[in-house]
Amino acid sequence: MYQRLKNLFFIGCLCTSTACLSAETSYPITVIDASQQSLTLTKTPARVDSKSMFSDQVLMALLPLQNITSLSRLSKDPTYSIIADKIPTTLPLRDLNVEQIIAEHPDLVLVASWSNGPKIAQLRAAGINVFVIKTVYSLKNIEKNILLVGQLVNKNADATALVNEMNTKLKQQVIIPQKKLTALEYTPWGASSNHNSTINTIINHAQLNNVIANTNGDKFGQVPIAKEQLLALNPDVIIIPGTDKDGFKQQLLHDPALQTLTAIRDRRVISLPHSLRSTDSQYIADAIIYLNHKVYQPHARSSIH
Repeated sequence: MYQRLKNLFFIGCLCTSTACLSAETSYPITVIDASQQSLTLTKTPARVDSKSMFSDQVLMALLPLQNITSLSRLSKDPTYSIIADKIPTTLPLRDLNVEQIIAEHPDLVLVASWSNGPKIAQLRAAGINVFVIKTVYSLKNIEKNILLVGQLVNKNADATALVNEMNTKLKQQVIIPQKKLTALEYTPWGASSNHNSTINTIINHAQLNNVIANTNGDKFGQVPIAKEQLLALNPDVIIIPGTDKDGFKQQLLHDPALQTLTAIRDRRVISLPHSLRSTDSQYIADAIIYLNHKVYQPHARSSIH
């Protein structure tokens, strides 16, 4: 009982002690995941399976390839994955396939909080260690998730270094303007994103004020925006998902109904690649820097790391 309480206390050290973060994980540990299920790991997981973009990106930075049994299929799609070109062809890509996972019996399976609940239950019933990672939006909570994964796989020092690298990049590369501009994400399906989204975090840390941040939306943070509302909000910057080649940017710039918008007049319609817009891992720092430079240093050559 004492050992279990000791290890649960160790979990609490995630947010409070740098020394604890850098120390090796003391097994066995018991953790409570986003589905409020308890998971006990008795030793360092040697074979880890990832079924979310977040864990794909973090594990690729923390573990040797031989310790990763598979990643999610989406991670190899260059449109949506920032690590697509880093994944070797020898690393399997699979969805949440219960039969395959049971057959391989990895030591740990990492899934997202939106993953298929019945499939997770099947895996647990078969004796597979599954940890559900909470979907988060703030920079601080993304950092906590990275540190938690680092603890689970006994890579605490590497996870801490990953978080420190994020913060160093942001401190050194984000341009602090004399006056922040207002901004709004606007999608081809006529929606924006409020505070309950990673895009809001990207906007805020890129030194912009999201004019729709406090507006009520759905559970995904999506807020329907009609053109009349867009005109009334009149943001300095409009952020659109995808690339300039998608055609939506030109459609907005030449829409007769939107020519009075400040963002249209000043040609501040910024395309944010899907691979940056959707990231909720350490690469969110790259998304922030990319947007910040596109707005406040528009003629500089931006790069994605």
